[in-house]
Amino acid sequence: MDTENLSPLGILLLLILFMMVGAGIGSGLGYLVAQLQAQDLPTVMSNFNENSPLQDRNLIRVVNLFSQLFVFTFAAGITAFLVYRQRWYQYFNLHRGASVNIFSAAIVLIFGIFILSQFMYWVNQQLPLPDWANSMEGEATEMIKGILVMNSFSEFLLTLFVVAVLPAIGEELVFRGMVQQQLERATRNPVLSIWMAAFIFSAFHLQFAGFLPRMLLGAGLGYLFLWTRSLWVPIIAHFFINGMQIAGQYIQRNALAESTVEEVNWWATALSVLLIAGLSYYLYHHYLTKVKPTEAEAPLQP
Repeated sequence: MDTENLSPLGILLLLILFMMVGAGIGSGLGYLVAQLQAQDLPTVMSNFNENSPLQDRNLIRVVNLFSQLFVFTFAAGITAFLVYRQRWYQYFNLHRGASVNIFSAAIVLIFGIFILSQFMYWVNQQLPLPDWANSMEGEATEMIKGILVMNSFSEFLLTLFVVAVLPAIGEELVFRGMVQQQLERATRNPVLSIWMAAFIFSAFHLQFAGFLPRMLLGAGLGYLFLWTRSLWVPIIAHFFINGMQIAGQYIQRNALAESTVEEVNWWATALSVLLIAGLSYYLYHHYLTKVKPTEAEAPLQP
């Protein structure tokens, strides 16, 4: 396969191909694990909810582990290696670090965006959804509720790994590392590429009641990548948001949060906007003074 002169569209199509291959590998391994445990995976998945037994919960977690590992991490890694060869690590900007101050600012910024996303979730709820979207949303909600039942510390650690660690790495490799950078190559517009990648990121999850808040979080992660040109920054921020929710769920001992926002906390929303504005200014200034002068090397051309 000649990958030396691939266009951004060609690279993204190659990524999609490997994501499909990864989905097949992940599904096959999931079925294999279910067979080894004498379980019928389709039956477990169709009946899965917060009352499912430990064996079913762990099976679904393992299935999700394979899915995250092969659909995202494997697909992004093999695509980058085929296109950029030994420079794949540099392409993803994994060779760049960041100071403690920048990591701290990024985490607080994404926390502010998370608070603001609750307002966006309320807005999203005001939009009517077709029956098929409501049905998919209900199934996804039951799946999440079941996975977040954690009755032991070992369950918590497995859930943290599957729902926070792997998505933080794999989804950032795909959506910021591959999609956003290739869209930036194609459009030569970093801001447009951030929002396009955030839209794709949210749509990929197929949870339409949370489309707007997830897109907002995706955009926040995209700006963090732009302003630092280090993929480690959105990876850590992504892990923080997911990990914070899982830890909170475990500490509350499965006091599952409601899937709706009945009313908006306007004070929290206003404070989050001020927090986002201040930290965005700080990180943008860091970008202009520290990152942009060295930006000629990113993104790499194949």
